[in-house]
Amino acid sequence: MKTIAILLLTSLTLLLTAPLSAQRNAQTVYNEGVALFNEEKYDEALVLFEQVLQANPGFVYARNYAARCKTAMARNLGPKNDLEGRLSRIIIPEIAFAEAPIGDALDYLASRAQELTKGETVVNFIYKGTAEQRGGTSITLSLRNVPLSEAIKYVGELSRSKVNYEPHAVVIDPNHGPETAPATNAAPAPAPGFTAPTVPTSKSTFP
Repeated sequence: MKTIAILLLTSLTLLLTAPLSAQRNAQTVYNEGVALFNEEKYDEALVLFEQVLQANPGFVYARNYAARCKTAMARNLGPKNDLEGRLSRIIIPEIAFAEAPIGDALDYLASRAQELTKGETVVNFIYKGTAEQRGGTSITLSLRNVPLSEAIKYVGELSRSKVNYEPHAVVIDPNHGPETAPATNAAPAPAPGFTAPTVPTSKSTFP
């Protein structure tokens, strides 16, 4: 009789703890999926969210994230390569260039990237112009809360240079040919979510 009672108690314990263990595993996989989603690895994140939904079809947040992954993949969103993706996740609080030589501007962006990531990301800019172009091409640009990849794009547009992401470097080429539109004296319209302060008109400034 005592043996039967022990067996019943053991069975009840297993029944009560199994769902909790399963839920804890689903939550862990869900968290990993969210981390991948935030890294714009939508295909990998989708696999994890679908695993969660197989274990728990009622997990609403996982279902919502799975739908967002499919939408992003359908729109071909995400970084074009690993370097561009990493730079798109570095947000620079403020940029204020006023007639800054492009060489100084690139040095500043590289320095800020290393500072903001605590040394984890070192941006290697390769400028294919001459020394005269590096010192004589001026950039006037003022933005706030801008992804580094967007700032690089604007620098390229303003200097009439082609920007190309290689596996371990960002190549800035001012002598690429006539296909790029001419630069203007004003900064391009900031992307949604960016705040552009008044563009200074005096000497170069770096916040």
